[in-house]
Amino acid sequence: MTINRVESAAVKTLPRIAFLSRIFAIIRTGAHELVTPPAGNVPGLDVLRSLAIVLVVSGHFYGEFADRGQALRIGKFPLLYFAWTGVDLFFVLSGYLIGRQLWRELAHRHSIDVGRFLLRRGLRIWPFYFAFLAWVAVTSHKALVAYLPDLFFLSNYLPNQVSGGWSLSTEEQFYIFVPVLLLTAGLFVPVRRQYVVIVALLLMLPLVRYLTLVAHPGAFTPDMFRKLIQLPFHTHSDGLLAGLLISWVSVLKPGFLRPLPFWRNIILPSTMAVVGLALRSVNSRLFGFSALALIFGGLTVYVLRDRSAFTTLANRSGFYVLSRLSYGMYLNHFAVIAFAAPMIVAVTAHIGGYWSFFLGYPVAILAPMLVAAVTFITIESPFLQLRDRWLASAKRHGTLVQTKPHAAR
Repeated sequence: MTINRVESAAVKTLPRIAFLSRIFAIIRTGAHELVTPPAGNVPGLDVLRSLAIVLVVSGHFYGEFADRGQALRIGKFPLLYFAWTGVDLFFVLSGYLIGRQLWRELAHRHSIDVGRFLLRRGLRIWPFYFAFLAWVAVTSHKALVAYLPDLFFLSNYLPNQVSGGWSLSTEEQFYIFVPVLLLTAGLFVPVRRQYVVIVALLLMLPLVRYLTLVAHPGAFTPDMFRKLIQLPFHTHSDGLLAGLLISWVSVLKPGFLRPLPFWRNIILPSTMAVVGLALRSVNSRLFGFSALALIFGGLTVYVLRDRSAFTTLANRSGFYVLSRLSYGMYLNHFAVIAFAAPMIVAVTAHIGGYWSFFLGYPVAILAPMLVAAVTFITIESPFLQLRDRWLASAKRHGTLVQTKPHAAR
């Protein structure tokens, strides 16, 4: 009788052990993925993505200090003064990485599986985003209707509750818009000439901004500019389109992105930056985002063609980890900084000023990184592993167009 009981207990315990083993395996894989770049990874892109998230976090950390009467001259330092441009750098990188997937599929199959593409992107973005949205809803105690713009990725047009969610809404709208655009353009223009369509849209955006401004005459406050020009997809998608154009070059004209010596490589990015700054000086409201698309597009072209000591340094440093955590940091840093900044100000009140800022700044970077590492391993990575299994299955059945690893995420 005793032996039977022991055997019965063992049988009941086995599924639990198997379940826990599976959980530990998923976590272990997530931790490994966080610190191990895939084959074909482009270190320079990790540097740019790291720069983008550092810009965004730095700007919001300084904003917390300024809102508490701690405005400092250091706010004029480029890392802080231009911190808001980090989102546009994210746009260029997203346009490039997503565009490569679409152009490669279109070039090989002359079609795009839109449903599969959206699901692929969804398993990268949705799990953590909706988990974070649920956390915001539970902790803020507002009516559920207030979260509908966030739920349907319309927070760049309607009042939202997820801080920074407007840029994610812009990217989600881009994921829908671009496949439809490329498929429609393919009815009239061959793939090898579709760059013309992207260039035309880039040239149209300043006109769209002009018509928007004309439709709202009178005093144009910063809040109005943000609502009418900065947030909407149809007035602020320059960076995404610039990245999309670069991705067309990488797929259809790969020779253009061959490695070049530093002095030859720097010519085009410098020219793009000069043109961008010249346009901005003409009219910053109309051409400001065009300028950022040119500047950050030039940086992207530079790192794609670079094989100098810069790439070697980037490959040996921790940029990949920071790059990998950038999405989680972007979402969580608003809450983390809002929680930490008052305590930092209170603890350092007796020294105040610059010391308070500089002592708190490492916390503003490292705390969101730590939180993002936890959420990456426990939320993001498991769904990415699920996606990888799904893609592997599709490949075995011959329905998948392969993409290089650095473009796959």
